[in-house]
Amino acid sequence: MKKAYNETWVENINNQEIIDDWFLKKSISDEQRNEAYTAFPVGFHQSNDFVKIGLFLFTCIVVAAGLFFVYLILGSIFSESRFGFSIISLIYSAIFLYFLEYFIKKNNFYRSGVDNALLYAFLISAFVAVFQFTNIEFTNFELPNWIYCIIALAILLPALLRYADPIVAFVTYITWIAFWFILITKYPIGKVIIPFVIMIISAITYFFICFWKKKEVGIYYQGAQNIITILTLATFYYAGNYMVVREGNALLNGLTYSIQIDFAPLFYLFSTIIPLCYVVYGLRKHDRKFLIVGIGAATFSMYTYYNYFSVVPLEWALTIAGLLLIGVCVWAIRTLRIPKFSLTSKAIGTNEYKNLEAFIFNQAIQQPQQTSNTDYGKGDFGGGGAGSNY
Repeated sequence: MKKAYNETWVENINNQEIIDDWFLKKSISDEQRNEAYTAFPVGFHQSNDFVKIGLFLFTCIVVAAGLFFVYLILGSIFSESRFGFSIISLIYSAIFLYFLEYFIKKNNFYRSGVDNALLYAFLISAFVAVFQFTNIEFTNFELPNWIYCIIALAILLPALLRYADPIVAFVTYITWIAFWFILITKYPIGKVIIPFVIMIISAITYFFICFWKKKEVGIYYQGAQNIITILTLATFYYAGNYMVVREGNALLNGLTYSIQIDFAPLFYLFSTIIPLCYVVYGLRKHDRKFLIVGIGAATFSMYTYYNYFSVVPLEWALTIAGLLLIGVCVWAIRTLRIPKFSLTSKAIGTNEYKNLEAFIFNQAIQQPQQTSNTDYGKGDFGGGGAGSNY
């Protein structure tokens, strides 16, 4: 799949962020930073986050107005057709896709708000068209729900590979998990094994993303890959969490209240071990994704045990847990001011590319050489040129 954005410019955005990080740490001078910027140019239309939000909202308004205008023109033409609304939705999606590609190529937009809004409008219009072709009334799907998940994935995956949008990556993974959940729970045995299936699918997806990262050297897909990685870690944990499995089992079987589940000790073990493994791995490998998900999972595990084995009121439990977390954070920040075990509480930047530093310092930000007007080499032999006849 051909990428929509200039991959070199995307790489250079990351390089410029690293250069700015070095400049803030006074590792390089302002002149050197300007030289490095020249070595790593970015041709995208760039603006701050507030402008991007404004452009996104403005584009949404324009899109809504355009939808109304097109519907006024074509609504009466296709109103008699059974698939009239589907045809109009297809026309919408084609228009949005055209303008999306046009603005990316002609205006060099890159996640500027305009292209984001047009991408989401294109996908939503395509989804509506597909759903309308199979279900006119919106109340009784003529196809199984898992088929709709496959159709959604067929639309989302090309968009993900071309535009590498993090929100598209989020929706794609949720649709992927929903496909397996809907497919497996159709069968009675599936309602029993669904936690293990989701854990297996999450693990397979995680290792696939790791393989993808090794094959894709650049950072074009880095944001999307990180989103999917975090989601795989989260779904792997929640699929094995005792509370989620127990309450989910009651919901799937139409029970008014949850009852003890099979393999309960195993899910208690999962609820305890998985967060600890995430935190330990995150600390050892300096992987913030594992660390953050592990801390969040540990917090949810505490709530899980409290929900079924509470010994103190909720207010007291929250107060005690909050004080403990604050104490641990203060202790860690103070202790790790001096790096220990390759860990530090100080920000060290986001540079993951060792060759970038060597390239910049060797090619782009060379130190000016010292010059001298002194003419060396004309002294006597004795003293290596430092004799009286220097």
